[in-house]
Amino acid sequence: MRIKKALQALEEKGLKCGIVLKPENIYYLAGFFPSAFCALVLEEDPRLFVSDMDKKLASDIDLDVKPIENFKKGFRPGYKKIGIEKGYATVRFYEKYLRDREIFDLDFINDMRKVKDKFEIRQIKDALKLTARGMEIAKEMIDAKRYTEKEIAAGVEHFFKSRAGSAFEPIIACGGNSAIPHHRPSNKIADRDPVIVDMGARVNHYSSDITRTFGFSDSSDIFLAVRDAQEAGIRECRAGNEVKNVDAAVRGVLKEYGFECDFLHSAGHGLGLDVHDPPALKKDAEGIFEKGMVVSVEPGVYRDVGVRIEDMVIVGRRPEVISKNIAAGIGAD
Repeated sequence: MRIKKALQALEEKGLKCGIVLKPENIYYLAGFFPSAFCALVLEEDPRLFVSDMDKKLASDIDLDVKPIENFKKGFRPGYKKIGIEKGYATVRFYEKYLRDREIFDLDFINDMRKVKDKFEIRQIKDALKLTARGMEIAKEMIDAKRYTEKEIAAGVEHFFKSRAGSAFEPIIACGGNSAIPHHRPSNKIADRDPVIVDMGARVNHYSSDITRTFGFSDSSDIFLAVRDAQEAGIRECRAGNEVKNVDAAVRGVLKEYGFECDFLHSAGHGLGLDVHDPPALKKDAEGIFEKGMVVSVEPGVYRDVGVRIEDMVIVGRRPEVISKNIAAGIGAD
């Protein structure tokens, strides 16, 4: 069904052929997640080119499956116009297979992936359940005051990978490290306040992502600013509203508190097969929210130390926050 919709979108672009290379997009369209180089060719009779290593895994796919070694021979379309994922395909791929052809972006795949169906939302919620336990594990290790950032991150990842998978390397950032939004865990013992914990599990290729800040007074101006900014941003996550309004709402609150210049990233992002799925909740975002989108809202303030809170929201007539009760009472020991 998704391939049929993709072919219709391809036709609307005036194209007869498209090549999908990104594993997440191949999985979304064909139900197969490759472990090696793979190409889904969208044309009248779609074909999936796979490595010998993936041949058995792809045997149940309801498509014409071809060995990737024959790609150059098998892919000899007479089309002058071809669709490709411009943000993913390499220069080498262009030079080897697409020389002298007019290239168009397969941006409609991102549009298709924005709205999640019931199956996708179920996987995301299952990933969130694991993340809730991962956050408890992190909090227990922080409270022990004898584990390093790296040890806490490793403990969380071990739990995720023993059950399903980790969506990304957990961020454990204590003391001054919390002022670095994408801090990599160090050998520093996480016994100083505050401690930012950012993590997500992955179930059946679908990701979750939440952030909590431990050990920070919930009466401090920074904590109140981030909390109020997040609540304002979440209220904007409703069907029919402009996506850019989330970032505007977050920045408006932080400006009132005097922290706008200390907010170093966008207000949030979509979640799904990628940790940063479309849509991006940034100040110049285009488009409107649609029912079934899943996003995170994650304002942060970074000075000598940092505070960030991130929760996951299902967009509907009203926003449905699905992670709010995880590690309740965060912000105060």
